Amino acid sequence: MSLGSRIRGLFADTRPLQQADFRRLWLANVVTVIGAQLTVVAVPAQIYAITGSSGMVGLTGLFGLVPLIIFGLWGGALADSMDRRVLLEFTTTGMIVTSGLFWLQAFLGLNNVWILLGVFAMQQAFFAINQPTRTAILPKLVPSDQLPAANTLNMTVISAGAIAGPMVGGALIPVLGYAGLYLIDTFFLFATLYEGWRSTTTTS
Repeated sequence: MSLGSRIRGLFADTRPLQQADFRRLWLANVVTVIGAQLTVVAVPAQIYAITGSSGMVGLTGLFGLVPLIIFGLWGGALADSMDRRVLLEFTTTGMIVTSGLFWLQAFLGLNNVWILLGVFAMQQAFFAINQPTRTAILPKLVPSDQLPAANTLNMTVISAGAIAGPMVGGALIPVLGYAGLYLIDTFFLFATLYEGWRSTTTTS
């Protein structure tokens, strides 16, 4: 093995990003994951601001984790049994609607913890189906020999988003408030929906 090959082996294989459809979907996924993490930060912070109770904040984990597990397992089966493009568009739209509901409750100052938790559970359910659908659609976007690299790039986004999202969210809450943060997430998801539609439509 040449020195150049060994050096390239130390870094992520970015060949799938040369495919325009995958690149658009990957960039859209970056926005989706960061937006989801912004919400993961904003919701418990808002609940604590409303109640001052760490116990109520702890419920956020329960209302978020259960839908992720249940619908994450179900999402893979759905992606194998129905039109993946339609499923991707549906779940992204669901995430947009729930982000809009987050913004609305913050804008109206409802200060209702159970509304927050209910909307959060719905958004996590849509997110849990959205992610395996993105993975299932990859064979249509990249050559078969690049599938492992494409999956690795997607996992890198999820890992990086889990780190960057809370950092950005924590910094923006004092500046924009909860309503502003939810509104940013909503607008970002519209861009995600458009880019995902462009990528999947050209390969349908």
